Parts: sequence; C-alpha cells; structure tokens
Amino acid sequence: GQYDILEASDADSALDCIADAGSDAVSAVILSMTLPEDGAVRLLKVLREDPVFWKIPVLSTIPGGEVVDELPMTMETEDFLCKCHPQIDMRRRVERMIRVAEYQERQCTLQDQANRDYLTGLLNRRGLWTAIDYLRSEDLPLVIMLFDLDNLKEVNDTWGHEKGDQMLQFFTELLRSQTRSDDILCRYGGDEFLVILKHLNNEKTAMKKGSDICRLFCEQFDGGNISVSCSAGIAISGIDKKPSEKLIECADKAMYRAKQENKGGCCMWGSDI
Repeated sequence: GQYDILEASDADSALDCIADAGSDAVSAVILSMTLPEDGAVRLLKVLREDPVFWKIPVLSTIPGGEVVDELPMTMETEDFLCKCHPQIDMRRRVERMIRVAEYQERQCTLQDQANRDYLTGLLNRRGLWTAIDYLRSEDLPLVIMLFDLDNLKEVNDTWGHEKGDQMLQFFTELLRSQTRSDDILCRYGGDEFLVILKHLNNEKTAMKKGSDICRLFCEQFDGGNISVSCSAGIAISGIDKKPSEKLIECADKAMYRAKQENKGGCCMWGSDI
C-alpha cells in the first residue's frame, strides 16, 4: 500500500526493471544474495559502478547470520537482513534506508552549491581545492592558466553591473567551449578565472590554447565603446606534482607580466619572471 513493488528472479531481469522504471523512480533495491549464477554480485557491481544507479540504496537479504562472512559483497550494501524476517522489520529498514539516502543527496546538493560561484556556475576557490584533492596520478601533468578580464571595472562603471555580469558569463561559456569536460574551471576572484588542463605538459600547445581564448574573447564580446580584453598567465606542473598555491602564484606572476607587456595576450611562467 506504500510502494509499487517490481519483482525479478535474476540479475538481468532486475537490471531491466530498474532501467525501465528510471533511476529517479527507484527508491530502493531489496537484493537476495542467493540469486542464481552469482546474480547478486553481478547486479550489485552494476549498481555500484554505474553513475546512473549508484545512488540507489540496497538492502541485501541473506539465508542466515552465520553466512554473512561468506558473502563479502553484502558489506557493500546499505543494510542486510536475514531471511524469514517479519514484514514490519523489512518495512522499517527500507524506510530508514530511503531517509538516509535522501539526507545524503541533500547534503551533496548543499556541498555542491557551497563549492560553486553563484553567477557563473563554475567552481569557487573552495571547490577548486576540493577538485584538486580528487586529482589522480593519471591526470598529471597539468597546465595551470590564470585569466584576468582587463576591463571589467570600466565596463561596470560605464554600463552598470548587469553588463559586467554578462561579460563574466560570456567568458565562462567561452572557457567551457574551449576546454574538455574533465578539465577544471574556476572563478578564482572577481575578474579572475583559473583553468586546469589535465594530462598536458606541452608549452607550445598551452600557449596556443591560452592565446586563442584571449583572442576569441576580445573579438566576440561587445563592450560597447570600451575595448575589452583578457590576459593570461600559464604554469606547468611536473609529471608527479599536483597543483599547489606556489604553482598558482607562478601563473599569477606570468599573468601580470602579460598585462604589463602583452595586454590581451599570454605569458608562460619561467625563471626570468
């Protein structure tokens, strides 16, 4: 009377049921660990590894408490229950499991909001360091690009903050179009944006990418009677080094060199800066 129950007698049928219903419509999975042909193990592997299904909570049922150690996959479920259980016990566990899953999803949403800039949707500084913490060795080496919108204050003073916001949002979309989906994009400050390009250490390629972004912004954004531009500084990490505050400082120094000597262009960090 409280839930619509879908039943399946094997792993393949269960996956079909879940896929047909849609992951958002499935509140929980009650999984018998004695499904034939290691079906429980196969099903749980899909649920845990597929980004569409991984949030669905799973309650596993086992023949008896004495065999729990023989079923290690049971420990990867949110809860488990011995068979021949009272119906009220099953209901309470399912309801608790769903409440916990809903709470965790709300926490993830709040965390994501706290890590993002409200205007552009890009990561803020807090989100940047969270993303850096999650970088893997296979993401290295990295290129750090720090962009500064040279004329944002003048645009704000002349045309108002709404036009300034349009400038920031335009540059955000330009960054998205010129980078890959797994690169890291951050609004680093009021008029500064930081980009981390993964598995790249070629100076020539990095300079071309940074120069292209600066050129396209200058060519495509209409600043009215104000000549808009952006300048960029670039620093490259080692093959075994994650980004650090020191490396970002290097990109920052290169950016200020670009603003002084090549406004609207790029500068690569080097020992001469």
